[in-house]
Amino acid sequence: MREGGGYGGDNDSLLDLRVDDHPEPIRELIRLRSLHTLCFGETKPEDSVAVDGDVRREVAVSLERLGYLEKGADHESLLDALSTFIRTENFEEREQERGYLDRAVLEFMKERR
Repeated sequence: MREGGGYGGDNDSLLDLRVDDHPEPIRELIRLRSLHTLCFGETKPEDSVAVDGDVRREVAVSLERLGYLEKGADHESLLDALSTFIRTENFEEREQERGYLDRAVLEFMKERR
């Protein structure tokens, strides 16, 4: 609990997870906590990277593989697709200014199948 700690600051429930019906509750709790941290954690300034060079290539490959971007799309289309991905996957709390990306979101994209 934390005052205004809930989603959008609308309540005080910072985190409320249930795993009691899962066959491996501890492993599932760890997975859910990690996902919560990824979705709602804050981006450190050093973890915001420009979407250019190698990062742009990694983002393009990931977005193409995940069906958010057509192969060979221009830079503006890539940034639009990145924004759609971020909002679809509930990473709004980690969304950076246009043309930048949180490293944690990039790693999630690269690992996602």
